[in-house]
Amino acid sequence: MNKLKYDSKGSTLIVLLLIISVIVLIGTMVMSLAVFNFKMKKTNSLVKQNFYLAEAGIEESLVIAKEFVAKAFDYAVSKAEEFNEIDNQINNKINNRLFAIADEITEDRRNIVFSKAFKNFIKGNCTDIYPNHSLISVLKNSESYVVYNNGYPKISPKIIEGTNFFQIEVKSTYMNGYIRSDITLKYEINIPNYSDIILNNELKSEDIIRIIEWKKER
Repeated sequence: MNKLKYDSKGSTLIVLLLIISVIVLIGTMVMSLAVFNFKMKKTNSLVKQNFYLAEAGIEESLVIAKEFVAKAFDYAVSKAEEFNEIDNQINNKINNRLFAIADEITEDRRNIVFSKAFKNFIKGNCTDIYPNHSLISVLKNSESYVVYNNGYPKISPKIIEGTNFFQIEVKSTYMNGYIRSDITLKYEINIPNYSDIILNNELKSEDIIRIIEWKKER
């Protein structure tokens, strides 16, 4: 009888221990799942935050580029107009028979003057402006950015010069802890002819910028 009582108590204890073990196991699993979900939410939050901040750097770099191109545009127009004034003085001394030929040559030269002045401004090669910064140096300068904070976003611009265009590639990087976001923007700055500007009075600096690619790197 006593033996049965002891066996019953032992069985109850074993069952109780099993129940406690199951409860502890379930509790541990629930806790682990909760911690995992918290970490995932935190990681997702950091990924989104980094992406938005890197994107903000790209967007601001494009605004800076548009403002810089507007200045280059105005500078090149002023140089072409200066040349135009000098050329008009020369043309006044040319007889009417040669005027048509001279005017055609002058138009080509005006386009060349405009293009050269525009390129020099973009590259920072203007000798009559001080300080004369290039577009790339302005894009690299962290002080140009409102969104810049504690070393980020890091802006890495590159430039390729063509015959009548510049191709710009800007990479914006934002890193918070172990989470990193990279966004790359590639666009072209097309150099118009001065004669096209005269014919199309509505042509603006932003009209000559064409976005080629905007991508998030993983």
